[in-house]
Amino acid sequence: MGDIVVSIVAKLAEYTVGPILHHARYLCCFNNIAGNLLIAKEELELTRNSVNERVEEAIKRTEKIEPAVEKWLKDVEKVLEEVHMLQGRISEVNKSYFRRQCQYFLTKKIARKIEKMAQLNHNSKFEPFSKIGQLPGMKYYSSKDFVLFKSTESTYKNLLDALKDKSVSMIGLVGLGGSGKTTLAKEVGKKAEELKLFEKVVMATVSQTPNIRSIQVQIADKLGLKFEEESEEVRAQRLSERLRKDTTLLILDDIWENLDFEAIGIPYNENNKGCGVLLTTRSREVCISMKCQTIIELNLLTGEEAWDLFKLNANITDESPYALKGVATKIVDECKGLPIAIVTVGSTLKGKTVEEWELALSRLKDSEPLDIPKGLRSPYACLGLSYDNLTNELAKSLFLLCSIFPEDHEIDLEDLFRFGKGMGLPGTFGTMEKARREMQIAVSILIDSYLLLQASKKERVKMHDMVRDVAFWIASKTGQAILASTGMDPRMLIEDETIKDKRVISLWDLKNGQLLDYDQLNCPSLEILLFHSPKVAFKVSNACFERLKMIKILAFLRSGYNWSSWEIPLTSYLTLSLPQSMESLQNLHTLCLRGYNLGDISILESLQALEVLDLRGSSFIELPNGIASLKKLRLLDLFYCTIRNLWPNAYEVIGRCLQLNELYLCIHSLVCRQFPHNVSFSRLERYVLFNKMNPWSRGIYRGIDILEEHRPCRALCIEGFNASVQSFISLPIKDFFQKAEYLHLMHLEGGYENVIPSMDPQGMNHLIFLILEYCPEIKCVFDSTNADLLQTEDAFSSLVILSLLGLDNLEEVFHDPSSRCSLKSLEKLTIESCRQLYNISFPKNSKLCHLKLLTIYKCPMLTCIFKPSIFQTLELLEHVVISECYELKHIIEEVEEGSVDYVSSQSRTSLMLPKLRELTIYGCQGLEYIFPMCYAHGLASLEKLSIKVCGKLKYVFGSEKEYDLTVYQHQSNCQTIHINFLNLETLHLIGLPNLVEIWPKYFHLHFPNLKRFQRTYCPRLPDSCVRRVMIIDSDLQQDSTATENELLCLVTTTCNQLSDQVLSSKLRHVLKFRYLGLFGLGVKGLFQFQIREHESNRELAPLKLDLTHAYLGNLPELEFIWKGPTNFLSLRMLDMIDVNGCPKLKAIFSPTILRSLPMLTRLEIIDCEELEQIFDLGDAQSLYTCSQEVCFPNLRTIRVRKCNKLKYLFHNFVFGSEKEHDLTGLASVEELDIEECNELKYVFGSEKEHDLRGYQHQSRRQTNIHIYQILRLGTLRLIRLPNLVDIWPKYFHPHLPNLKVLCIDCPRLPDSCVRRMMIIDSDLQQDSTATVIYYSKMIISLIARN
Repeated sequence: MGDIVVSIVAKLAEYTVGPILHHARYLCCFNNIAGNLLIAKEELELTRNSVNERVEEAIKRTEKIEPAVEKWLKDVEKVLEEVHMLQGRISEVNKSYFRRQCQYFLTKKIARKIEKMAQLNHNSKFEPFSKIGQLPGMKYYSSKDFVLFKSTESTYKNLLDALKDKSVSMIGLVGLGGSGKTTLAKEVGKKAEELKLFEKVVMATVSQTPNIRSIQVQIADKLGLKFEEESEEVRAQRLSERLRKDTTLLILDDIWENLDFEAIGIPYNENNKGCGVLLTTRSREVCISMKCQTIIELNLLTGEEAWDLFKLNANITDESPYALKGVATKIVDECKGLPIAIVTVGSTLKGKTVEEWELALSRLKDSEPLDIPKGLRSPYACLGLSYDNLTNELAKSLFLLCSIFPEDHEIDLEDLFRFGKGMGLPGTFGTMEKARREMQIAVSILIDSYLLLQASKKERVKMHDMVRDVAFWIASKTGQAILASTGMDPRMLIEDETIKDKRVISLWDLKNGQLLDYDQLNCPSLEILLFHSPKVAFKVSNACFERLKMIKILAFLRSGYNWSSWEIPLTSYLTLSLPQSMESLQNLHTLCLRGYNLGDISILESLQALEVLDLRGSSFIELPNGIASLKKLRLLDLFYCTIRNLWPNAYEVIGRCLQLNELYLCIHSLVCRQFPHNVSFSRLERYVLFNKMNPWSRGIYRGIDILEEHRPCRALCIEGFNASVQSFISLPIKDFFQKAEYLHLMHLEGGYENVIPSMDPQGMNHLIFLILEYCPEIKCVFDSTNADLLQTEDAFSSLVILSLLGLDNLEEVFHDPSSRCSLKSLEKLTIESCRQLYNISFPKNSKLCHLKLLTIYKCPMLTCIFKPSIFQTLELLEHVVISECYELKHIIEEVEEGSVDYVSSQSRTSLMLPKLRELTIYGCQGLEYIFPMCYAHGLASLEKLSIKVCGKLKYVFGSEKEYDLTVYQHQSNCQTIHINFLNLETLHLIGLPNLVEIWPKYFHLHFPNLKRFQRTYCPRLPDSCVRRVMIIDSDLQQDSTATENELLCLVTTTCNQLSDQVLSSKLRHVLKFRYLGLFGLGVKGLFQFQIREHESNRELAPLKLDLTHAYLGNLPELEFIWKGPTNFLSLRMLDMIDVNGCPKLKAIFSPTILRSLPMLTRLEIIDCEELEQIFDLGDAQSLYTCSQEVCFPNLRTIRVRKCNKLKYLFHNFVFGSEKEHDLTGLASVEELDIEECNELKYVFGSEKEHDLRGYQHQSRRQTNIHIYQILRLGTLRLIRLPNLVDIWPKYFHPHLPNLKVLCIDCPRLPDSCVRRMMIIDSDLQQDSTATVIYYSKMIISLIARN
């Protein structure tokens, strides 16, 4: 019991005495506790300072401070501020009267602050303290130097579109070095980051020699990834895992070769997850090898863009000196749109004097590098890297060789090959064909590297001028110095001290042909000597070549290599005499002498090293016998040569040249000889042999364009070949026929009724181009009637172009009952003037899936063209012309259901002519319709449909059966079918007297983009059909109350329901035409717009139309052309308007039309009996108020005839210019012709305007005479105008300095009016240029007085 009492007492003491003592401490120990506050504060301040130092160090390391640290620092500052306030209260409490009581409460607060500071000190150990800060990413890259020009805008947009496409993970941006690929890639990356197309966008530079470790570090650092591993392989795995975590765009800049993504750690984008890659490179081959799904090319700048960029970098402003600007534009031209050159040169010249600019221009023209300041990248060094990166030695050599051609020259690959072969470049040894393949590979490498550019034609390339300058620079550094110049006098070579070190001299467009006739050309290292001039003959001294022992290529050229411009008359040849010193050129491999009268060429026999002899287009006496003994000769080009002693020597010499690999032969001669049949060359790999029997015939050159464009390896063109069919197989020449890729036969004789099997039973499967002209015995091209004669199952399998002309006995093109003919490659078929052709008879099993062009002309017996089964294979047909086939009834033969050629309607609706763009039918008098409606669905690409002079044509679309509504109802349950011709822009229906419908009424055809519509002489075609063609927008209703004969087009809409932009867009569909031709309609009005305002007071914006040509004829009921709100329509593009035979029309241009016609060049109005005004201005008061709006700045021709109600042509507004002495409204008029207008009183000006008092009142002007110049008016005819009393008001004085013809037959016109046109100057009282005036019945000649 006692123990319990003791424990209770102890607990009571604990709960009562302890707190009492604790509170007593606040009273007794105030000073001690206040002192501890100062100590705790100092300790916390030291800790805070230490943490702040760590913060500063972390910030310097660009690390981000942890939020806990930032909160701790804020808490510390707050506590220290509170402690500071407590210290102030401690000093105050000691002075207080209630000191003990105040000390008690203050001590409690101090104790709590000490405890708080102790706690903050204890919590100052932070882990982690900071972390690596997030980098700015693509925002880091500045945009200050980036200008989005129009030429790069499409590339920019294409790149963004590709990045948005989730199915594309690998994109290649390719272009010439220095074209701005890196800058554009950065901007695209910034935009992709801004649009959040990827969670991360990372850019890494790869460079010419890829460093895997460096690329890994660049990517990892920007992703905030730290590698702890050392090996590249393990790092690759780590990086790959990181890149798979979220979507990342990797921009890999400056790639030169295939990059191993696996070695770096870049995962391929599988299932649209992981990273996308945008790479920049100078080589398209890199993009292909890295399997880029999209390859986008960056083009160079246009001239205007280049100038803008140059001004920006050279600091050229409007205030810059004119002389400096002149030099600057020439410097920009030298840069040819290459951004790095523009920026570098502009920055280099900024602030320099005009003299320094001129020096820079001179150096650029001479292909000498500029002195580039430090910090700017030299374009030469930049482009030189592309050359250094080439591993193909032949590509390197060809790159330098291309620089010998002039600036902007389109280099023919044949020239490049012949010169390259002559130089003995790496890879050009062995056979000619092998050398060609090697060269083609090398050229492709240069194109893929953008060191060469594809030219306008497939077989030509170009070199950018700056790249060409780099080639000179490289050649000079490597001891292969090149002198290439245009317009230089060759005699200046003597004055050039550096000439002896040149390896190449290439002089183009020479104006002087005097070649060093007084001295020797001292160039011991020279290997190429080229002279070019289309206009001058060359005089070569005998001493010219004596020191050129090392020369390998010698060329005298009138033009580059081509096939189409060598028909040179004998009188136009320029002379080039070959000096005896040529025999010293024993290292000469290639000799080109093109287009010259060479005379005696026997000296060529001594050139034993010769491999290429090119005499194309030249004339000479005879071909030397010794040519056959030139054992190394591999290529002989005698195309378009004139040989005076042709027969038999020339062909005998050529026949002995068995060493040849290539022969090009077309010889002019006044002696008509047939090509020898016994010629054979066992080693010949390429040949182009033309034999022209008639020297004045041009037919032989019909296929020259094919040779120029396609360059077939083996071509044979023979006129008058007459060996019999029986002997043909034993002739050596047969190999030329059977191996040819191009075969052109004219006037073939000898019993050839076909080509196959008569000439080649094996099917001529090498043949790509076949032209037959005027071969009277040919009955069909291919005949498999006797299948035993054929040794092939797919004859003509490679045939691309087939042209048949003037084959009078051709009955079928293909007669193939055994299905041995294949036309799977045929792209173009032309049949012309084949009078007996009744059927083309395409082989039954052939698929014309590559046929693009079909032309049939003057085949009067042809009745149909395609069977339905063949027609459905025309997947690529683009262009069809059928003309003057009088018996043609159907384009697609009508066959009965169950026939082998029948195609069911279900299979007709998809792939019927999906690519057809143009269809032209002319003079097919028996044709009943064009296509059945079941085929119209497939014409999605049709752009132009022109049908003219087809007398029996009743329908355009739809057969007779399809217009039978009962048949249609039975087959289709009477549902209206909509067909959209979205691309049709031109529709011509001309001379179709029996046309009654364009398509059946139960079909609804839409032409939303129709721009040219002409309907002429279609008397049976209802106006409603025309209306159906023109109205296509359902939102703009055609008023149903308009009767058939009232209006062609009445459109109503509500103004406040549509914005101006939407309203304009929809109305443009109604008047969407650029060319409008309407003839023979019975309507009273053409176009009327009712725009209901519905309490809207806003002014309508003018509707700008694209109409350029308007032809209106034979519209007997027409009263107006356009009607609508005032100034509602703008015809700003109208070029010509012809109105003929509209007897009820009262005005051409109503108030609806804006009176400014800036593009109008011709105005012709004929036979409009009721016409009162050309421009109807409505309210007469507007005559002067709107005068400033009217303008005809380009009007050249005005013709008005037989308009008997017309009283004047134009109101006074044509004189409304404020510019004195300038009749701007008629500034360009050259011809003014007015005839037979009985009531015409004035040409210019109304009745009021000819009243001088009315003029003064209205215009508030003085009565001064105003002189106006109509500078271009050369012809003024005023014929049979019985009431004409004046041409223009008396207060206007016309000045006609160029008037040459003035014809006036107007009995009431005063002589004074004529005199006002003639007397314009006190010194020259009569117009000196007017030669003849016909006035009434007088002829007056005017002669200028000296």
